[in-house]
Formats: sequence, C-alpha cells, structure tokens
Amino acid sequence: MRKSVVLLSLLLFLTLPAFAGYFDLALTLGTNVHMFEKDLDPSRMKLAWGASVGLTDDWEFDVQVDTQLVPTFFGSSSISLVAQKALLGQRSTGSSTAGVGINTLVGAGVMISPYTSEGTLGISHLLLTLTPLTVGSPVTGKRERLFALTLAYNLSNQKFALLFDLVKYDFYAIGTYRDYR
Repeated sequence: MRKSVVLLSLLLFLTLPAFAGYFDLALTLGTNVHMFEKDLDPSRMKLAWGASVGLTDDWEFDVQVDTQLVPTFFGSSSISLVAQKALLGQRSTGSSTAGVGINTLVGAGVMISPYTSEGTLGISHLLLTLTPLTVGSPVTGKRERLFALTLAYNLSNQKFALLFDLVKYDFYAIGTYRDYR
C-alpha cells in the first residue's frame, strides 16, 4: 500500500507542470511486458498507466507506471520517466490545427524500480525507446501507440532487458479540439 501511495504521489508531482501552460496532457493506459530479467522481475504481463505531457510541438514527457498483473495481481510496480521526440512532424501545433496524425517516437529515460541485484527501490535502468507507429494526435483527443520497444540497461548487473508495449492509449484531457472552440 505504501509503495502505491509513493508511486501515485510521484506521478501527480511530475504531471502538475502540465497545468502551467504546456501543450497537452494525456492519461495513458496500456500493456507492458518485461523480458529477459526473470530473476529480477517474475511478472509476465503488466498494466501500463500514467501520463504524457506535451512539452513542445514535437517533444513529450511520459511518466509510466507498470503494475504487475500476472502471475501476482498488483504484485510489483516500476516507474519509467521518458522524454520522447516525434520524428515525422509536429505531434501538436498548440492550436486547433491537428499535428501529424501518424508518427514515430524515439526517446530516452530512466526506470525507477526494485529490479536490482539488492532488490532496493531506486534508479535501476537506463532506457532507449522506439515507438514505430502512433495514430492520432492531441487535438483529436486520443492517440494509439503501437509496438513500442524499449531497450533497458540494468545498472546493477550490467545486463540488457527488453520492454514491449503492444498497445497504449492516450486520452487527452488538455490540448484537444475542445480547448480551441
């Protein structure tokens, strides 16, 4: 319970700047699979949830919490903090004109988790991420991110892992067509 409160508090703290005039704010839901670190993370399927904050027209900052679903329901969690850049054009224009509807994202960040040799909570991984296909934009109110791959370098055991998100949905609360009427 205490870990969940800390994770939720961190998530809220990191997304509060979105209300200070940034481009957009989305709530994110999806799936996540953590591969090649069975000894540190025994989960097979995770619920990915969090927020995406549009920093500029082509940069965004994602805070994603991955909560274990299988084999133990809500067993363990990790937080990923990732800055991502849209490669194929503007993801948002900051106006009623939508950005590019189909895009690709690349990014880098860190993971905070107990997936270390010692099992302590802290910065555990360096992340490089590629989302080859996004469909939608903030102005339309929703976006789907498909087939995201993240190369994760574990700082404690100097090994690589792979994170895979089959699909993530972004539901925009700020920066949609409703804000530009």
